[in-house]
Amino acid sequence: MEELAVNTNGESDGAEERTVDIYESSDIYSGHAAVTQSALNSVSVNFGFYCTSACVCNEHLPHSLPDLSTIADHFCKDGCKLFSNSFYYISSDKMNWKGSRQDCRNRGADLVVVNNEGEQAFINSFRRIFWIGLTDKEEEGTWKWVDGLILNSTGFWKTGEPTGKFQGKEEDCVETFFHAMISSWNDVDCAIQRHWICEKRIDF
Repeated sequence: MEELAVNTNGESDGAEERTVDIYESSDIYSGHAAVTQSALNSVSVNFGFYCTSACVCNEHLPHSLPDLSTIADHFCKDGCKLFSNSFYYISSDKMNWKGSRQDCRNRGADLVVVNNEGEQAFINSFRRIFWIGLTDKEEEGTWKWVDGLILNSTGFWKTGEPTGKFQGKEEDCVETFFHAMISSWNDVDCAIQRHWICEKRIDF
């Protein structure tokens, strides 16, 4: 994992900084825990990323980066993580699924959409219960991501999940509950208070 001090004003003195952690797939798969490597000297956002360390830029960041100043100012204002082609906000508070999603939207993003095993391992590495952007509120049994795509695979459900109901209550939202294993999804009552993860995908 690399930790970046992001200077949102492109200045070296007295500028407000945001913290961005860069995770590599090797960090996640090694015991599902990020391993801290040498920190960057400095990174500033001013119509793009400018790195003082050519080695870090070459090895850890894509060669062509978009203008990230808006992301640093808005989405990353409370700190964020970078994994693959997405930035992630990891909440410290708890809310229900609807409130969690609204917070993500207020940040110009949405609840995380899990695309592959590497991303699921990244989420599990934080060892918390999180809301993810998957629900069957519109149609019972049809699990749909917040980006509108229907879950067309078995995903990463815990064995025996989803159950649909528990003690008479509908379970229409999905949490990553069993984070010690890749198959960690559990359907649960959307009114329960949970931490959440917002995802801001970047097209490099």
